[in-house]
Amino acid sequence: MITEGIHLFKTAFKNTRRQIFVSGIFLVAITGVLTVILYLAESRVDPEFSFWDAFIWPYEKYLGDPGKIVDEPLISPIGKFIATLVGIMGVAIFAVPAGLIGSGLTDAMDEEKREKELDEYRVRIRKSFRRVLNKETQYRVAPRRVPVISLQAKKGMSEKDIIDTVSKFKEFRLRNLAASQVASEHPQDRLVIEILPLDEQTVDGYTIEHTDYGIKINRGSNVTIITPSAASENSIGHVGYYLAQFGGFNYVSREFVTDVDEPVSYYKIDGEKNEWEKPLQAFVEDIMKLSKDSSHWNIILVSSDNVYETQFHFVHSANEKTGLSHTTLEDYKLLELYAVFSEKMKTEYEYLSDMDETYRPVGKKNIGVITGGGTKNNAFTLRISYSVTTWSSSSAPVIVDMAKVIKQYLEKPERNTFEDNPSWKDTGCGYGTNK
Repeated sequence: MITEGIHLFKTAFKNTRRQIFVSGIFLVAITGVLTVILYLAESRVDPEFSFWDAFIWPYEKYLGDPGKIVDEPLISPIGKFIATLVGIMGVAIFAVPAGLIGSGLTDAMDEEKREKELDEYRVRIRKSFRRVLNKETQYRVAPRRVPVISLQAKKGMSEKDIIDTVSKFKEFRLRNLAASQVASEHPQDRLVIEILPLDEQTVDGYTIEHTDYGIKINRGSNVTIITPSAASENSIGHVGYYLAQFGGFNYVSREFVTDVDEPVSYYKIDGEKNEWEKPLQAFVEDIMKLSKDSSHWNIILVSSDNVYETQFHFVHSANEKTGLSHTTLEDYKLLELYAVFSEKMKTEYEYLSDMDETYRPVGKKNIGVITGGGTKNNAFTLRISYSVTTWSSSSAPVIVDMAKVIKQYLEKPERNTFEDNPSWKDTGCGYGTNK
């Protein structure tokens, strides 16, 4: 209890020290002015009254004149008036800081109460992301999102409570689903919350490494799933995470934006390496550490607007400035994968695919090229329509089938067989676990 009181007092003082400092400066300045006026008024009627006497007089009065140094009464009318003002200021010198600290203490108590409320709201919002059993796959997956209006209706939380909680805890982010639609679809603003995979480890027991850019999971795979835009595009992080989980692949994801007012692309990277922000440097370095082998595959997932006939857009062609024809060293493997992948998506889900048709070849600024695609390892971009990542009601089966095909054609021979993992059926909230 005493410790809590000391903490509140320190918080109150910290929050009000600037106001106390400003009020102190103001009182000192007023005292200086009164000192000059006092000297001019008293020295006329008392020649022995020096400037030192005028200077020390108000300060001694503030302290109650314990040494009786200024015990003699002032003579001039102006001096007597100033004495009255000094008396009032003597009270203000102690009353103003005390009042400010008192006000700060009240604010600190309110802040502490609010912090506890937000901690409780965090738990309640997290429970809304309880992993749900997908009947088609029999695996449990975290919801892609939870609408803000659902939290208001089901849990009685106000919009302010929800937004304040999301702002405080970096495991949540606020999204607008309208960003996943084009103008011709007449999108309506709809706020939702996404949960980030910021647990200690995955359900299958791998460490989730937290970084300044987001997360990294090293499963020792020959394939790394990369989501350079998970921080800004609806649902692509959800798809990337579960594709890596079901396939047993490595995962590198950009989950945070350093400056929302000056966003930096991690897919098409501008500037020289020494000009990159530190999280971007770490992002590139981590990808390169995972993909040193020439047989390694980096798959970059990004979103695509729902305006094309095809939903999956493979891009592995490179433009002339890169000095490459493709971003892969083993083209035949990707072509084999594409043939099976496109047929699977068409037959099972009526989704269409294309290879180097919808989107232009990548350039030197592409994250796949920068991290060695076509020179030191294999890389390709897979753009997925929002109709699949955000709006599909069967996203889990799609992701599982994607994982099966990629694993079969790109993974190391000793681990290219898809095997069911009991941990994928674990209950819990969010993506991973803190066990």
